[in-house]
Amino acid sequence: MKKVELRYLSQEDILSLDIGWEDIIQRVEMALSEQAKGTIENPPKRGVHTRPDTFIHEMPVFLKGMDACGIKWVSGYPENYKHDLPQILGVQIMNSTETGVPLAVMDCRWITAVRTAAATAVTVKHCAKKDARSIAIIGAGVQGRMHLMAIKHVLPSLETCHIFDIKEKMLDDYAAQMPDKCHVNVNKFTTVSEAVDGVDIIVTCTQKLHEPIIPAGALKPGMLGAGLEAGRAWPADIIHGSDKVITDDLTQTSSYASTGAFAGGLPEFYCQLGDLVNGKPGRENDRETILAFNVGIAAEDISLGQYVYEKAVEQNVGIILPLMEMDF
Repeated sequence: MKKVELRYLSQEDILSLDIGWEDIIQRVEMALSEQAKGTIENPPKRGVHTRPDTFIHEMPVFLKGMDACGIKWVSGYPENYKHDLPQILGVQIMNSTETGVPLAVMDCRWITAVRTAAATAVTVKHCAKKDARSIAIIGAGVQGRMHLMAIKHVLPSLETCHIFDIKEKMLDDYAAQMPDKCHVNVNKFTTVSEAVDGVDIIVTCTQKLHEPIIPAGALKPGMLGAGLEAGRAWPADIIHGSDKVITDDLTQTSSYASTGAFAGGLPEFYCQLGDLVNGKPGRENDRETILAFNVGIAAEDISLGQYVYEKAVEQNVGIILPLMEMDF
């Protein structure tokens, strides 16, 4: 029986590869393009919920075009800060598409963080005004930081960020650290309504909400809104009154409707994000209001995971672990 080994990649191993936003966004675009073409097997997330407002999700996918296969097993526990742990933790496994043999087990926290922000950055490329200069980010955690970096990468005109968070220390840390990282002015706000007033883009990077936090009428002509929590942060008038509503995966996003994730019910979607990558028009004038609900798909994780794996092999990063050496 042939010996089987796999490569183990910790978070620090992955960070040592120094993968930049250009490559991250490109891999997410590749995944979204395949998703829109229908050349992937990407079933909706399934999960278990060991405590209120928590999840552990399984996320398998096969991307035919790039011949990549794997699964992410990821947890979200908002109260983890009480245990000095991050909210999002997990691993993903990369498999050979020819034999099914596991090729690698890797941390998925960094991959999850950057691919989520990259999907919003792709949305900004196609749906924000070309001269957009200001953004409001609701939530100063990992996603709030990653989103500013990713969006600045695709939108060099961005000059100002309005940041809101319910935790004062996170707000202070964000305002102290992000201007130098992203070369934008960061202004702190203590209310959501003040933070979103007068900006070009609004992004909600919060936890699972029980009621909307964006004020009615906040999305003015020419603005782009994006929510990571499905529609939970957004009021019905914006969800159902925007000129265009898009999502990364219509089937998966629709599955959230039964949980009350969209005030007033599921909106009518203009298209999937991958359709824009493949050439469908996004923003067509400077007065459109556009709203995006990208809930995250495994195709993004495994597309980026394949790139991480290839770079790790190339640079001999990680630990080689034996999986099996003999039959029984």
